[in-house]
Amino acid sequence: MYFNLGVTVQMVKKSRGVAPSEEAKQEAESAVSVVARQVKFNVAEYPVSMYVERFKNDVDDRYFVPSYQRNLAWNDEQKSQFIESLIIGLPIPFMFFYQTGDGRMEIVDGSQRMRAMRAFLKEGLRLRDLVLVPELNGFSVKDLHGDRVNKLEDITIRTIILDTDTDPSTRAEMFARINRMGTTANEAEIRRGSLPGAVTDLIAKLAEDHRFMAMTPLTAKAVSSREREELVTRFFAYLNRNDTPEGRFPGYRDRPKKFIYDYLKDANLAAIDHPDLIQDMSDEFFRMLAFVQNTFELGFRKNGTANTVPRVRFEAISVGSALALRANPELKVDSKVVSEWMQNGEFDSVVVSDGANVRSKLEGRIDIIYRMLGEV
Repeated sequence: MYFNLGVTVQMVKKSRGVAPSEEAKQEAESAVSVVARQVKFNVAEYPVSMYVERFKNDVDDRYFVPSYQRNLAWNDEQKSQFIESLIIGLPIPFMFFYQTGDGRMEIVDGSQRMRAMRAFLKEGLRLRDLVLVPELNGFSVKDLHGDRVNKLEDITIRTIILDTDTDPSTRAEMFARINRMGTTANEAEIRRGSLPGAVTDLIAKLAEDHRFMAMTPLTAKAVSSREREELVTRFFAYLNRNDTPEGRFPGYRDRPKKFIYDYLKDANLAAIDHPDLIQDMSDEFFRMLAFVQNTFELGFRKNGTANTVPRVRFEAISVGSALALRANPELKVDSKVVSEWMQNGEFDSVVVSDGANVRSKLEGRIDIIYRMLGEV
């Protein structure tokens, strides 16, 4: 049993070079007004000492780092240069917090700066690799004059505090924009933080399953960026929206980020109404995994020595295989025949990174595996 998690999408086509009509302008203005009402925030300004006092550790204090950011960390050089910026009075970007229901502050943007301040004022960090004031290299907070420490602690930093009642989708997009600009968090981390739910939890669990990890070799950097969560999420999104009442991949506009976000949001809601959904999804994932292991000699890899799994290759093999299994649950295919087909066929020419997110290429790479498994 499985569920197609489709949503109705109203598609508006715009002609190039044609000015919008008055009706279109009114619709746009109405849409802006709706979204603007969803953004609720306050601006506060606090001294460095207060930020540090309320942030004794990453998890348990008044201010805390969300789980999807905890593996992100500045090195001592980066921390030192931020402290140098504070000491000499360089402008500091706004912090960005989200106030949770219990009144605590989730640090959406600024966790590295918060950690740097704590490290210097409370944890004995010695400054290093400074550029503007190298004379401070080797200094800890105890080495500064008392009046300099007071001035440092009294420096104020502005903070935007997003209200608890802010619409979740608006909050998620703000997460994405802030972190995309700062390159501190990727899409998998953003979704985990902004879309809690049973399916989100399942994806995290499957990504850490030893069977899946063995079949998806990745670099340490890719693992720390939660690339396996990204692969699992794409598998379910493309599989469960491959065929819906609204068509194939409704809402997909050659930009998978929003498509995948919308899918995960709907999937979490569907899991509330369908208690069996999580187990069904898990079972289907592992059926696909076992099938790929038995049918594709290299699994998701391009060659036997590959230490990574390209997304496009994973999407094609995993989703194509799962669709074939939905059509024929008893499907069995000789792995040697599949290997020969992949070597001699057009698979590698279809599974390329150039323009990978174009809808036609997404559909093409999934369909070529699906058709092949039905023919060999």
